Amino acid sequence: MNNLERFKRVCKGLEVDYTPILGLPGAAGVSRGCMRTVHKHLVEQGMPEWVDGCYSLDNYNGSETWQRYWGTLIPIDAVFCPAEGPLDFSLPAAPNKKGIKKTKRIESEFEIIESETGAVTRQVIDNSITYSMPEFLSYDVRDMTSWQFFRDRAAPHSRWSDEQIQARCAQYKERERPLCLKVGSTWGTVRDLMGPERACTILYDEPDLAREIIEWESWLRKEYLFPMIEILRPEIICCHEDNCYNHGMMISPRHFAEFCAPYYRQICQVAADCGCDMAAMDSDGNITQLVELAAECGINALYPCEVKANNDLFELRKKYPKFIFVGWLEKECLNVGNEHLIEQEILGKVPALLSKGYYFPNGDHGIQPLVSFDNMRKFMTLLHEVTKNPEGEFERV
Repeated sequence: MNNLERFKRVCKGLEVDYTPILGLPGAAGVSRGCMRTVHKHLVEQGMPEWVDGCYSLDNYNGSETWQRYWGTLIPIDAVFCPAEGPLDFSLPAAPNKKGIKKTKRIESEFEIIESETGAVTRQVIDNSITYSMPEFLSYDVRDMTSWQFFRDRAAPHSRWSDEQIQARCAQYKERERPLCLKVGSTWGTVRDLMGPERACTILYDEPDLAREIIEWESWLRKEYLFPMIEILRPEIICCHEDNCYNHGMMISPRHFAEFCAPYYRQICQVAADCGCDMAAMDSDGNITQLVELAAECGINALYPCEVKANNDLFELRKKYPKFIFVGWLEKECLNVGNEHLIEQEILGKVPALLSKGYYFPNGDHGIQPLVSFDNMRKFMTLLHEVTKNPEGEFERV
């Protein structure tokens, strides 16, 4: 049984020889790697230097050596979009082409990033390799005028030919790991462009603007990503919504039904038609209310199921016996001084959830700067034992 076969069987609730420690884009837990400063910290404490998995906000690709050493699994990412032009909103303007220009400067201990859209961000220097939450002084979109400015510069210039798309997709044909295609979001895009507070109030104050932003991303998805799903037949399609906080959803179920659900039904129908095993949504916070709304649209997986947000997968499993959950192991167990929490966190959750199926255990977001290499080894040793997972070259504790 290879990793692709194991993945498919877990998604169907079937028995496996062992359960993979699966990490999905945006909240990969212990599976993908860690940021550069955290990686340096682990190496200083004893992790071999040859173990890569050192990523930044500018480069989130996973590492084969990290997976080999720690015995984890990340999907293959289909990381291209079949279009010419700046779909990556962070790209500078190319000669004779529209794009969104940005400038950076240093003020005291901070970096100030100014965009021609009017967005201004203040963050620590080298934030892409350390990461603390930036201070968003203003956002790209504030009203209809700023939205139109952004839209005109962010839109792609032209779609690749069918021959180009087929040729690029051919590299993913033979695979022994699940293939993942990221397909954006709905209200999550409004939040990214306007900030969470404005993204919530706009649904009441200017709903037509919110609809236009969501419909624009839906057009991009239909034009550029749906054809890729049909060609690639990925095992995973992944949406990034992040529409929950620590007490529940940021928007009401009524607004989810109006602004989000129709587009998720489109996504999930295409995914189902193409044999996709997992239609996953990345949503931080408390997902208790979101699970039912997402499931009604065809979404069948949610992650990272954050512990601090008071999620209870035991209760959710009773209500949704065939829904796939990923994560729900407290990431702070890995930090210095927290080794006494590891055993209860894993043994108190993982065996019971594995017995019901449809579950991939993992840390509930990512690896924090206070991580201890010894705690990583202890955590991973026990997690491998309860999942019956023989993979990984790290020294067991």
